Amino acid sequence: MKKQLFSLALWMFFGFVLVNAIDSILSFIVSVYSYSSLYLKLSLNFLYYSIPILTFILYSIPALIFIKYLNKKSVDFNLDKIKLPYVIYIIAIITTILLNPIQNYILEIFSEDFYSLNSPYEPGGIISVLQVMWSSIGICQCLSIIILPIFFYRIYKKSEIETKQ
Repeated sequence: MKKQLFSLALWMFFGFVLVNAIDSILSFIVSVYSYSSLYLKLSLNFLYYSIPILTFILYSIPALIFIKYLNKKSVDFNLDKIKLPYVIYIIAIITTILLNPIQNYILEIFSEDFYSLNSPYEPGGIISVLQVMWSSIGICQCLSIIILPIFFYRIYKKSEIETKQ
């Protein structure tokens, strides 16, 4: 019993770190897109629509892949037989630790150098684009946290019914 609890706790930490690493990668991609679009002097109206669409697509792809993978694995899943993927765990930890400071550093460089480039944007326009970026990232994070457990629960109930039969 003690070994099963320890194994379950390790898997929970692994899942937390993996989700955090994927989230760091996705928010990094959206941030780089937003900052580079502002450097390229794209229209603010275009950015108001493209950033949320890109964010939704980027967050949907890993969620759908994970749900498909989970549906395949739920048939013959046994926690005792599966070993924790330590290499993926270490890569996820490194990704999580490194990408957030890099993202903040890019924002610092962006904010220092942007007005020296003779920007056509008003400061309020840039701030509103950044607000759209961070709010769309936050909304997609919340949707992921809400939707994925619903699918987990559905798969769990489905497997519970199959084992009773």
